[in-house]
Amino acid sequence: MKRFLAILITVIFFIIVIVLGLQNQQSVTFNYLIAQNDLRLSTLLAIIFSFGFIIALCLGSYFHLALKMKCRQLNKLNIKQRRELNDLRDRIEKE
Repeated sequence: MKRFLAILITVIFFIIVIVLGLQNQQSVTFNYLIAQNDLRLSTLLAIIFSFGFIIALCLGSYFHLALKMKCRQLNKLNIKQRRELNDLRDRIEKE
């Protein structure tokens, strides 16, 4: 359900960007470090939104991967400690 909701919100954002882009057809001057360029506002919105989406996707993927790796590491440690605990319990029961 959470995944469906996230996909739905993303699609809604894309639709909003497309609608805003279709409504804004005037030309704007975009200044960057070395030069400048005349772009339609819809094109500029699409480029900036795409860059933001890609950066957010990369950062989200990085943190998700880091958490999965930490979770896997902690699960291995948990399994190891359970084995040690079971071994100790077996030794106490034998005595």
